[in-house]
Amino acid sequence: MINLQYGRIPVLNSLKEYQVNEIFISNSFNDKKILEHIERLNIKVTILSKNDLDKMVKGNHQGIIAKVKPFEYTPFETLQNFLKRQQNPIVLLLDEIQDPQNFGAIIRSADAFGVSGIIIKKRNQVLVTPTVIKAATGAQNYVKICQVPNLRDAIDKLKKIGFWIVATDASAEQSANQLDYNFPVGLIIGSEGFGISSLLLKNADYIVKIPMSGNVNSLNASVATGILLYEIRTKQIK
Repeated sequence: MINLQYGRIPVLNSLKEYQVNEIFISNSFNDKKILEHIERLNIKVTILSKNDLDKMVKGNHQGIIAKVKPFEYTPFETLQNFLKRQQNPIVLLLDEIQDPQNFGAIIRSADAFGVSGIIIKKRNQVLVTPTVIKAATGAQNYVKICQVPNLRDAIDKLKKIGFWIVATDASAEQSANQLDYNFPVGLIIGSEGFGISSLLLKNADYIVKIPMSGNVNSLNASVATGILLYEIRTKQIK
């Protein structure tokens, strides 16, 4: 399977991480910084028309597409060993996120707030695709992402190494800003359409809500993630 990445910032970040095998650019592409990286790394370059580039990917490629190495997921055991060495780490558990833009934005927020890892299911979950990578703008290179057969087993294993599991539900009595989060946090993020499954809610140690005063009592998954991570990190660094 050929892995294509597109857009100036995602391609530049991949160049910095030495992940690019080949570059395709339009004959009008003139980003000096990117071209210097390509030349320094001696990467094969093919010049194509905009129409040919349009045929390679569906998104806005901005005149550049890179053939990159396949994304490497972190083994769960490796993540576990890493977490044991961290002080009050945060791990995200994504419950069947389907939208690649949302997933990419969640990865960006995870990197911004120093999340130690993201755990996703192998099925019924968008994977780290070129669209996700473009939305993540390179953040996928700095956050450990691992796949597991099911999240319940992952939760059990996290609890065994000291994690407390936090989930959100609009009907919860406790607000997200009322916890002190002075512990390793496993934060469950629900899917766009169905939220968090009842099975995972039953395995949560804390169920909290994000206080809202509008008429629509729901938030985009990536927006909710950003708010919750801000609350957690703010409490942890006090």
